[in-house]
Amino acid sequence: MLFKDNAKKKALIAAKKAYNEAAALKGDTREEMAFRRRIGFRSRTHLDKVFVEGATKIGRYQEVCVHAEASGQERPAFPKPNMFQTAKGPQGVMYTFVPLEFSEEVFKLGGQYQTMEIDAFRAIELTQDVANRVSFDLDLEKPIVSLQFLRDELAAATGDANSAEESADECSGEG
Repeated sequence: MLFKDNAKKKALIAAKKAYNEAAALKGDTREEMAFRRRIGFRSRTHLDKVFVEGATKIGRYQEVCVHAEASGQERPAFPKPNMFQTAKGPQGVMYTFVPLEFSEEVFKLGGQYQTMEIDAFRAIELTQDVANRVSFDLDLEKPIVSLQFLRDELAAATGDANSAEESADECSGEG
C-alpha cells in the first residue's frame, strides 16, 4: 500500500510539473509545440471533469444545506474541486493538473449549471472563456474546446448536428 501511495504521489507531482513546464515553454520547435498540445488535451479533459465534479458536488451540497437548515444544523463547508483529475492515456490512467485559478471557476460554473442559475449555452460560453485562458497560458496555436459533451447534447436536442461544431468554432474564436 505504501508503494502505491508513493507512486500516486509521484504521478501527481509529474502532472503538475508537466503543466508548469508546458506553460513555461515559449519556443516554436516541433517538440515544444507537441508537448504543449498534449498538455492542452489533458487540460481540456481536466476542465470537463471539473465541470461535472462541480455540478455533482454543488448539487449535492445544496441538498445537504436544505436538510441542515430544516433540522437547525449548521451548513457544511462549500465543496472544492480536486486539484487533480484522472484521464485515460496510451499507457493507461494518468493524472491531469490545471491551476486552481482555472479549476475553481469551472467548478463553480458546473454548479451553476446544475442548479439552473445558468443555462447550457451560458455554461459553454463561460467555460470556453476559461479554456481560452488556459490555451493562452499554454501558448497553444489553437484554443482547446471545452464541454464538447454538452455541445453534442445540445445539438442532439435541437436535432442539428452542425450546431455543436459551429458552437465550438464560435467559442474558440475560429468561425
